[in-house]
Amino acid sequence: MGSFVTLFNYIGYRLLAEPYHMSQALVGLLSVVYLAGIYSSAKVGTLADRYGRRTTFWVSILVMAAGLVLTLAPSVAVILPGMVLFTFGFFGAHSVASSWIGRRAERAKGQASSLYLFAYYVGSSVAGTLGGVAWTYGGWNGVGVFIAGLLLAALFVALKLARLPSTARDVA
Repeated sequence: MGSFVTLFNYIGYRLLAEPYHMSQALVGLLSVVYLAGIYSSAKVGTLADRYGRRTTFWVSILVMAAGLVLTLAPSVAVILPGMVLFTFGFFGAHSVASSWIGRRAERAKGQASSLYLFAYYVGSSVAGTLGGVAWTYGGWNGVGVFIAGLLLAALFVALKLARLPSTARDVA
């Protein structure tokens, strides 16, 4: 969530500035890419049932990384699909992660879900703020490096999860 918030907090600054000079209204309208999340949550959930949560989780993170790379391009015709791809990957990863909590927790499922949501929102607040530091010192490329670091951390967690023993609830 921190990478998602960071991307959407600071992409507007990039698109308002040289050489794009987009209007505030157009930049605000870019939130329409969130619609990709409606589709991806359901689609990735189906893929998780078919291929497993472990695989679809890390693939979703890689999709986010691919979208991030596209946002680094100078052309708006590439940046916008990058935002859509990033959003698709984020909502896919979140749907897998949030549904996995209840399946992995053997007891105190409500507390496990609460802890996940707490980390989700704290991460968005902290990373969203630190993304501003990256913007201040490195512009959009600095934000890209910061988000890439967050995605690498997410991949590290995904790889650690892949080493956990599977349970019947992981597959079901």
